[in-house]
Amino acid sequence: MTRAAPAAVVAVEDLVVEFRASRSIAALLRGISARRLRAVDGVSFTIARHETLGLVGESGSGKTTLGRALLGLYRASEGRITFEGAPIRAQKTRELRALRQHMQMVFQDPYSSLNPRMTVGQTLGEVLRFHAVCAKSEVVAEVAKLLELVGLSADMAARYPSALSGGQRQRVGLARALAVRPNFLVLDEPVAALDVSIQAQILNLLQDLRDELGLTILFIAHELSVVRHMSTRLAVMYLGKIVEIGAADAIFSAPSHPYTQGLMKAVPRLIPERRHREAVLKGDVPSPLAVPSGCRFHPRCPMARDLCRAETPPVVALGDGHEAACHFAEEAARTWAATSGGATV
Repeated sequence: MTRAAPAAVVAVEDLVVEFRASRSIAALLRGISARRLRAVDGVSFTIARHETLGLVGESGSGKTTLGRALLGLYRASEGRITFEGAPIRAQKTRELRALRQHMQMVFQDPYSSLNPRMTVGQTLGEVLRFHAVCAKSEVVAEVAKLLELVGLSADMAARYPSALSGGQRQRVGLARALAVRPNFLVLDEPVAALDVSIQAQILNLLQDLRDELGLTILFIAHELSVVRHMSTRLAVMYLGKIVEIGAADAIFSAPSHPYTQGLMKAVPRLIPERRHREAVLKGDVPSPLAVPSGCRFHPRCPMARDLCRAETPPVVALGDGHEAACHFAEEAARTWAATSGGATV
């Protein structure tokens, strides 16, 4: 939705990522061609150097697919992705190895992303040796430095993943990503599998590492409260499209798309008189194989009108880079201001 800026570390323009949907046996026998599932549908945005862009939306919105496409793990069907001005696409092995020196991903499940048969030291050492980050004689010392960087003691190197807590595993996963000294991280729901008490510790660690190492981050989450204090800017994704994007403070104070407002109303509140506002998100995200006509959010939107069902909404500029793809974005913002009492997440 936002044009690429010269200072952008990552720039995405009109990105489309499609997959071939599976076919039933009957369809195979009849020779019916497989349908195409469009997981990301015409997305554009930039991420500036040292910026954290929060990407939020419900499961099935296309967030993870978008994150993987940025790293060349999925091939773009249409559009363009550039990193430091160079195009990114699904690369060959040699090209991917060079790319991984600069871009890394931290996954949601810290246990399944670690080899249970390798100790922490072996896992980190393998990355250091494969990418020739340091001399072989320095691997043990470098592993200890990485563990210290993420708040773990050096003796953790001798442990297996099964002997670690969820928070410790996620710290190891983060250490592995940082081993190659990247300047761009894709964090795919990095705290979703952790207890609430541990989530705050990991989020604080991520903030410290971002500031200390000067990282640029795409932070993917399905809850707005998780990205509230991490993000410089925020992008809200629904059914393959970004429906609202802008400075995090602007969106949290004046959300202008009904979907964003629904996500905000789903966040638990401590103030009693604001706990029981009626939620607007009803039903489930439709299948990407059956995208609704017009505005794809209209079947669940409390503001939906005939125009929403018939026409794709324009991108409405709300000032200072804040944009929302809604026919009635300004009205939605006014309604929120009148009913929320200035409350934010």
